Amino acid sequence: MRKLRNQRGATLIEIMVSILVMAIGLLGLASLQVNAMKFQKTASQRSEATQAAYDLGERMRSNWVMGTNPANIAADRTANEAKYTFNDEYLVSSSAAHTPPNNCKTATCSTVQIAANDVQEWLRSLQRRLIGGTGVIVPVAGGVGSTFDVTVMWREPGFVDVDATCPAVARAPAGVRCFNLRFSI
Repeated sequence: MRKLRNQRGATLIEIMVSILVMAIGLLGLASLQVNAMKFQKTASQRSEATQAAYDLGERMRSNWVMGTNPANIAADRTANEAKYTFNDEYLVSSSAAHTPPNNCKTATCSTVQIAANDVQEWLRSLQRRLIGGTGVIVPVAGGVGSTFDVTVMWREPGFVDVDATCPAVARAPAGVRCFNLRFSI
């Protein structure tokens, strides 16, 4: 009988401690779930940016081949680089309405018109696919052939710093992420 009296209330304390441990575990699990969703959104945005950069590269390559004159490669290189250069600042480009200037899907267009359409369609797709999405296309001087740096930019929720990978020409504000791709044609 004496042993039973000494254990009075011990089960109540054990139950309260186990409830406390379980509550801490459930809070940790909920926090893990919230962070997993946040990181999944970040990964999704980065994946969209990567796809968009490669898409522009393929558009440029196809138009480049079509517009290149083998007899005058140096002049064509300069002309092709000029028609694909787009280096507006982030705040200007992300809020602009990018409308293709020509309907090259049904009409015959020159390579310059195709390039203008490619850039504008690419910028429109960035605005649709990414939060605050836009991009910068800059030719790289001194490369063999034509080399471009393509930067895709977007706003990432929860990111409050200035991304050091953003090019200076873009003047990207704090909270904007950048994905850079360099390719040669």
